[in-house]
Amino acid sequence: MSSGEVKKKKILENPLASGIVVPIAVVLVGALVVFGVTKLLSSERSYKDLVREMHTKTFGNRWVAAFELSKLISSERIPPEDIPWLVENLSEIYRDAKDARTRQFTVVAAGALRSKSSAKLLEAAIDDVDDKVRFHALVALGNMPTEIEFNAWPKVISYLENKDVGMIQAAALTLATHRNREAKDRLEALLQHPNKVLRYTVASALVNYKSEIAVPTLKEILLLEPQGNKVSSLNEDQVDALKLSLLNSLERNQWPVLNEQLLYVAKHDKSLKVSSRAQEVLNLLKK
Repeated sequence: MSSGEVKKKKILENPLASGIVVPIAVVLVGALVVFGVTKLLSSERSYKDLVREMHTKTFGNRWVAAFELSKLISSERIPPEDIPWLVENLSEIYRDAKDARTRQFTVVAAGALRSKSSAKLLEAAIDDVDDKVRFHALVALGNMPTEIEFNAWPKVISYLENKDVGMIQAAALTLATHRNREAKDRLEALLQHPNKVLRYTVASALVNYKSEIAVPTLKEILLLEPQGNKVSSLNEDQVDALKLSLLNSLERNQWPVLNEQLLYVAKHDKSLKVSSRAQEVLNLLKK
């Protein structure tokens, strides 16, 4: 086996290994690409057709239909009256699926619906035997409406103790998105974690709580500079993604605690998209 093939195999076996913080939607898309899906399998089939295929196809093809369904749901508004039918079928397919990949994309499809009725399916998937399914369940939960009735928050909080940094990041972002009160102290404790990127993730997540403890790390994020090609460092795109995610969160939470730093970023950041966005957020927060 060639070195290129070995490298590819390792990536496919560990889609959570990158440990880079990005907005939840980007995490999801990135995970799909890591699983080897490089383009949408074009089809004129409706979501109902794809659900029927998932019920009838052998396990080797069911995940493909599940993937197509997740993309279709993301790009097409599902009629509200059809959502209960869709969730019921996705839940049944998830329960019956023997292969983890079908369960993964079934969970992705349920998450794309952004419906509170997906809660039971996600509660089951949070405790799946497969780590990739659990990861997608955390991401999907992060995309759910904040008023969702979810009974497995203790399980989500337990993932903050996971050995996999990617899993901790997904749990942290999800818990903070839903402003889970029980998780706040645990998230603040992670600001001392030895993994720098994880600290940045957690600090950005803590903006949802307006946590003063996170402010020093948030200032550090805004002043980050790309560090070239060092393996352990963040490149330009990753630094920009971190800063833009933080700026969006500051605006969304209407938290002006970093206005002084925003002014500096607006004037001096080398990235035009970051500097212009910083100025925009600063203007909004000053109103």
